[in-house]
Amino acid sequence: MKAIILAGGRGERLKPLTNKIPKPMIEVDSNPILLHAINLLKKYGIKDFIIALCFLPQVIVDYFGNGKKFGVNIEYTYEDPEKPLGTAGASLLSRELINDTFIVTSGDILRELNINKMVKFHKKNKSFATLNVYKRISKDAKSKVVIDKNHKVIEFIERPSESDLNSKYIWVNGSFYIFEPGIFDFIPDYENSDFGSDVFPKVLKAKKDIYAFSTDSYFVDIGNLEKLEYARKTFSKVL
Repeated sequence: MKAIILAGGRGERLKPLTNKIPKPMIEVDSNPILLHAINLLKKYGIKDFIIALCFLPQVIVDYFGNGKKFGVNIEYTYEDPEKPLGTAGASLLSRELINDTFIVTSGDILRELNINKMVKFHKKNKSFATLNVYKRISKDAKSKVVIDKNHKVIEFIERPSESDLNSKYIWVNGSFYIFEPGIFDFIPDYENSDFGSDVFPKVLKAKKDIYAFSTDSYFVDIGNLEKLEYARKTFSKVL
C-alpha cells in the first residue's frame, strides 16, 4: 500500500520558523514533523511514499532524497506555489502512481494511530473512503463528521456554522484517509480542491460509502506556535 503525504504547507502562522523551511520540516523531539509521519506509517509496514510538495520543495528533497537512508521508498510530486491545488488537487498529481487502495495523510500532524486496525476496518466495510475521526469540543471544531451507529458517514461539514454545532462534543476530521483509486474521479484536474469542502460532499451525493474510524489517541495539528509548543512538551511521551 502506498501513502501520499501532503507536505506543501507554507506555515504562515508559524513564522519566523517557516521563513526558510516548509512547515513539515519544523522539528519536534529533534526530528522534522514529516519524519515522524513517515515513521508512524513505516511502523505499520507502509514503505512506499509519494510526498506532495509545494512551498520550498528542495528543502524536503535534500533531507529525504529517495528515502533509502530512512528504510523507505519516496517519490515526489510538485505544485506551483503560486497556484496551490488544495489537499485533493495535490493528491490527484499522484494518480498515475496509484493502482490500489492507498493512504493520504498530512505531513504537519503528530499522531498515534493503529493503521493496521484502520485498514482492516476499511476492508471489512468494503468502504470507498475511510476517515480517521476523533472527538473535540464543538466550539473548537473546524469540521463536523456526522456518522450513524455503524460508523458510516452521513454528512461531512467543513467549517461548520454555529447552528451546526448543536452538541458539546462532535466527531471531527483527523486528516488521515484510506481511499480506493476511484476517489480520483471526484477531483477536478488542475483546480484547487479540498477533500473536506469539495470531494467528500460529492462522494456522499454519489452514494459511495464513506466510513469513519474513530480514535481517542494523541493528535496535534501543528497549526500555530501554541500548538507547536504543546507538541514539543508532550510528543516524546507517546513514542
